Order: sequence, then structure tokens, then C-alpha cells
Amino acid sequence: MRIIATIKDVAKLAGVSVATVSRVLNKEANVLPQTKLRVQDAIAKLHYSPNLLGRNLRQGATKKILVLLNTISNPFYSQVVRGIEECAAKEHYSVMLCMTHGDPVLEQQSITLLQTKLVDGAVFLSAEQEGTALTEACRGIPVVQACEPRDGFLAASVSIDNKKAAYDAISYLIQNGHKQIAFFGASDTLSSSICRKDGYLQALSDYELTPNPDWIIEEGFSINAGVRAAKRLISCKELPDAVFCISDSCAIGAIRTLVEAGISVPGDISVMGFDNAEISKAFLPAVTTVQQPRYEIGYKAASLLLDAMRGEENRAVKITLPHEIIERNSVEKHT
Repeated sequence: MRIIATIKDVAKLAGVSVATVSRVLNKEANVLPQTKLRVQDAIAKLHYSPNLLGRNLRQGATKKILVLLNTISNPFYSQVVRGIEECAAKEHYSVMLCMTHGDPVLEQQSITLLQTKLVDGAVFLSAEQEGTALTEACRGIPVVQACEPRDGFLAASVSIDNKKAAYDAISYLIQNGHKQIAFFGASDTLSSSICRKDGYLQALSDYELTPNPDWIIEEGFSINAGVRAAKRLISCKELPDAVFCISDSCAIGAIRTLVEAGISVPGDISVMGFDNAEISKAFLPAVTTVQQPRYEIGYKAASLLLDAMRGEENRAVKITLPHEIIERNSVEKHT
């Protein structure tokens, strides 16, 4: 049976105090280089592994942060989570993902992890409860919002200006000769859904174009949602010359369905997406889209959370990062 080495064993073999071994493990600077080498050599010879749970309990920290999101099936979140993980790793924090699946009860169960100190803080990529309820549930707990800030939730947030991004997308379509533009959106439960629809309507109004209510179809963000929306559009008496989709996944489902129905994209109908997810580059035709700086959103949100966990009061901070139109092949230019 293997005997598990303790920190006292390491100290004895290295000829130093337990406190010195602790300083080496914690990567503190006040250790002589030759002493550090002796401790590291002793750790290697004894195959010593520190008891992180015990150390974290003594320090009053778990070194874990929680990331709450609706689902991992949406490819949009991959780079956001990567940004969170890489920022957190620099401070030796690990990341736990919790899916709420749109269920406020599951979200509240995850918040219990915060209330019972099983994690040190959380990043909400989406929120299911009302903002005031979340503020009360997270009182005194370090939390940050990213991507989908919830009105009334008193927590720092990082996102883009979704209304302006949608406005710029519609302006881009109009400036390239498209006047009859449909909108494939989602329900009004998410702030981004509401803002992107508002940007679509505002741009049409500013360019003195009248939206066709039959072309405003709200099925959701997914590929299947794009399929459903396109099928509803095809059944309309008249077809638009362009479609603005609330996400790249929705755009891809729409393109596939239109092409299968014998409608050329972009020859007959141009299609524009949103997010600049990896799939938008690989699809044929490659999707013209609005880029969100997904990695930067995640990284900045984690940075704000780490600040909050160090005691910095930043709940009033609202960071808006820039968006960009990415031109590819799914939009026909008529000008």
C-alpha cells in the first residue's frame, strides 16, 4: 500500500519549515531560489499532492466559479466560455457549467451553490428569473452578467449593443439594394431578441420602408428554428428579397430550407446571420453576419467577476463591446 506523503514529510526531506513549503506551493516570491529547488525536488521524490480542498476551506474560497447558461447546444457560447475559462485560469480558478434549460427552478438550484459558498461567484450568460428576484437572491454574492443582461438585475454586465448591431445589419442590406427584408427572430424573453427586433424595425422606419407583418417570424435561435421560419415564409403570398436572422444557426436552417425549395441564396433571397459562429464560415454559401466578440465578452466578464470576488464594488459597471459586419457570400449586392 502506498503511503501518502504529507506537507510535513516534504518539509523534513527538504530541510525547511512547513511554512516555507506552503510559500513554495502558493508561488510566493519570498523564497530563495535554492530553497525553492530543494522543496520542489522533495515534492517530486515523495509524489506529494497538496490537499486543495483543505487549503481552500482554510482560505474561505473554493477556487471555483459558476457559469449559468440556458443550453450548451447553442454554438454561440463556446467562445464565450473559453474566454471565461482562460481568464479564470490565470487566477487558478476552475469553471463549472450549469444548464438551466429555461427553467427558473433549475436556475435557483444553481444559485443555491452560491448561497451555500460551494462556489465563489458566478457569470450569468442568460437569466430565467426576473431581475429584482435575482438581485435579492444574489445579494452579497459576486455575480456578473454577460451576453444577455436582465433588466433590474443589479450586477455588472458585458455585452454588445444588440439594437445598434441589428440596425447596422439592416442598413447594410438596404445599402446593398434590398428593400423588402424579413426578420427571423425569437421570443421576447431574452433582451437580445427584443433589441435585435427593435433595431430591425428602427432601421426600416429610418429608411422609410414599411415592414410586412407576415415576414416577421419568431421561431428561435436554432437551426431547426430557421427551418421552421423559412417554411412559414415560403407559404407567404409574396417573398422578400432578403432575410435578417437572429443567429447564424437560424440563418443556416433558413438557407438550407430555401435552397431545398428551389429558392437560390443569395440569387433570389439574401440571408444574413448574427454572431459570426464558426459554422457560419464553413457553410455554403458562407454566411454574411454580425460579429460579436464572443471570447472578449467572456474574458471581460470573468475579469469583472474576479474583481468582485476581491471585494471591488462594480455592480453598476455596464460594458458594451463593439460589433462588426462580416461580409461573405450569402448576401447579393445590387448596387
